Amino acid sequence: MSFRPVRRPVTTSGEKSRGAPLLTLVALTIIVSIGFSLRYQAFSESDLSRYPNGDAAKYLLYAYNLKNFGIYSMSDMAMLPADTNSNAAREVLQPDALVSPGLPLFISRFLGGEYTEEQRDRILLAQVLLSSVTILLAFLAFAPSSRLLGLGVALLTAFSPHLVNMNLFFLTEPLFCFFLIAFVWLLSRMQKTTTWTLLLLAGLVFGMAILTRPWIQGYLLILLPFLVISSTRLPLKKAALIVIGAAILVTPWLVRNKITFGTTTDPTLSVNSIRHGMYPDMMFDGQPESRGYAYQFDPMSAELETSADATLAELKRRAAEAPGEYAYWYLIGKSKTVLSWEMIAAADAVFVYPANNSPYFTRPVFYLSSYYMERVHGLLMALAIVGVLMVWLPARFQYLQQETLFFARAMSLLVLYFLLMHSIGAPYPRYSVPMRPILYGMSLLPVLFAVRAIKYRLSAAEHRH
Repeated sequence: MSFRPVRRPVTTSGEKSRGAPLLTLVALTIIVSIGFSLRYQAFSESDLSRYPNGDAAKYLLYAYNLKNFGIYSMSDMAMLPADTNSNAAREVLQPDALVSPGLPLFISRFLGGEYTEEQRDRILLAQVLLSSVTILLAFLAFAPSSRLLGLGVALLTAFSPHLVNMNLFFLTEPLFCFFLIAFVWLLSRMQKTTTWTLLLLAGLVFGMAILTRPWIQGYLLILLPFLVISSTRLPLKKAALIVIGAAILVTPWLVRNKITFGTTTDPTLSVNSIRHGMYPDMMFDGQPESRGYAYQFDPMSAELETSADATLAELKRRAAEAPGEYAYWYLIGKSKTVLSWEMIAAADAVFVYPANNSPYFTRPVFYLSSYYMERVHGLLMALAIVGVLMVWLPARFQYLQQETLFFARAMSLLVLYFLLMHSIGAPYPRYSVPMRPILYGMSLLPVLFAVRAIKYRLSAAEHRH
């Protein structure tokens, strides 16, 4: 099965120019520098509480207990002093697996002894650096299709206020985004080369992404068959290297859980994800004050919290009472919600947790960039869906190069898989933030498609005359 387009690809005049590589390098340097500046200023000038809240506090507790006592646990013990005897700590700490270990492991590298503000700043600064490198990786992933496309993705990634402000909190988004886009970059190279080293490295990076946000693991079941039948014609034994690379990192975590708890994952995680996402518009009985926290308003919350059977039975009952409302919610509403701008169940549209002060409140370049990014966000997400579907048009309707088509289809499958996963579970918009560089790329793809289609039509008309 070949995905080679039948039309001769048309390159832009900018790509033909001899000075294009130098201009691209200059533009990319400026974009990455701006992105780093925005992230560093947000980090250095934002006024946040010293101790994290919510999920961020959980990740810190795991990292602290792991670093100081060698136990992966979220047990609430009010941060026992680091000099507490390990045996005494073990009597208090109970190992668990409520969150994946990627982010706690990352945070633990910067901890030692009592938790201090200096340690917090080192962690956040490391996230700023990773987020800045992510801008470069986003360019490298999309640039083989078009330099202008790569620069456009990098520019939107650099200015995204969500990607800037996520670095202020101990949350999985910055780290997962880095691993995800690093994997996407490696994937973009597979059209030209499929060396064992590249495939194994891609698997290792993918494994780190799984350990940070496990929802991504199922993408391998879609990607591997695609690599085998696409224009890469990747032999199955070579494709298996990606699985091997991921398994090298993920297997120890699963074995640890199996030995400790008798199961590889905590089953309550999937139950809660389904439960949190079962309420249309994220509200209980349409109550505005419950938006984002509908499960807290549900009288049956305690019963549903630990029972998958009870959750599914109650969901079935409610869907039977309002089939149209639930059909729309699961088929369309959830996808719209997870791709939306507003950070539901968060402190602000661009902040997950409260910020007493931020350059987004005072500096023109910050609040203007946020203002205009918000204005175009809906259009970009709509174009991204167009791009996701457009790449599957028959070959005779394609105006994209073979390399572009291979990569675009791989990204289309990733976006469709992401939407499917969050149409089953909770569609909090925060979860789409690490996907933003990919969504930006898919949103610009229809523009590239249209430009090349016009150039092809004009070129064909000139030849006729």
